[in-house]
Amino acid sequence: MAYRVVHCGTGNVGRYALESVINNPELELVGHYVSDPAKAGKDSGELIGLAPTGIKATNDWAELVALKADCLNYFGNSTGREDEAIEDLVPFLEAGTNVVTFSGFALAHPATTPPAQRKLIDDACAKGQSTCFFTGIDPGWATTDLAIAALAAADQIECVRMSELGYFGQYSAEMAMRDYFGFGRDASFTPVFVAGGFIEKYWSPTLYQLAEVLGVEIDETRLVWDREFAKQDIETGFGTVKAGTCCVVNFEFQALVGGKPVIIVEHVDCVSRDIDPKWNRPHAPVDMAYRISVTGKPSFELELSYGKHSGFLSGAPVMNAIPAVCAASPGLKGPLDIERYWSRGRVSV
Repeated sequence: MAYRVVHCGTGNVGRYALESVINNPELELVGHYVSDPAKAGKDSGELIGLAPTGIKATNDWAELVALKADCLNYFGNSTGREDEAIEDLVPFLEAGTNVVTFSGFALAHPATTPPAQRKLIDDACAKGQSTCFFTGIDPGWATTDLAIAALAAADQIECVRMSELGYFGQYSAEMAMRDYFGFGRDASFTPVFVAGGFIEKYWSPTLYQLAEVLGVEIDETRLVWDREFAKQDIETGFGTVKAGTCCVVNFEFQALVGGKPVIIVEHVDCVSRDIDPKWNRPHAPVDMAYRISVTGKPSFELELSYGKHSGFLSGAPVMNAIPAVCAASPGLKGPLDIERYWSRGRVSV
């Protein structure tokens, strides 16, 4: 019998996840939330260019909670509304509907989830005897679950580095590119993600989850960052990045043990393909890759490169986790707390 699913989101990632739900024989779409009033009342399939499903999107949460589905797939935007993205889940959990969420980074490592948010989720799960699980991508699956899997090949470990290596020149979100990343800004500008604890807030769960896996205690964390400035004007999807302004941004968020960085989250993101060779770049000829680098005995790398149909990569872990989450005991779960999951019954011949 198929798992009855309520889906939230038709944005950059959510629309691909919705397509996966519609096309997966193990899943039955029974409800669909949209925040845009203009999308409400429209068929879920038609909203993403597929055939009609018979399910009409709604912006009424209560209507969807009342369906008492097996699982909610949550792809709501959490940028600037982190608390609200977690609060959205509570009525479903209280009603007995399990939740797999792509958003809400504070839930990524249950042991270090802020106490107020942990209590909110725990109380809701206890009331509904339901389960809540965060997948994400980065932070999330690509820098946590992938790293945990890679460590099966390790013996002695000196350092584990999880890297996002991205080319963002095609992106059109100007505010995010210029303000959050600092692309097109001069050396006097500090990007939003560096200022105000943004990186610490979003990626601390990744460091602490890996520390738990490695069996070490983090003494302190350290943030280091750097940039490269364009030698000439660069045309991008969000406008011109002028010569002399930022075209590469790099940060390392390090977990120190005994004074040494043992776990590192790294980003090397750029809007130019002509950058200094000192920066880590994907090995494959692609615009985005996640790399797990283990230094020790042995030292090795594992790289996940975005290829064909890459839009599905971020959403697929949410879809594939549904059976494992529905089978788990109640409560907030981390990647070590549920059964292993993967794509099942989806082979194309």
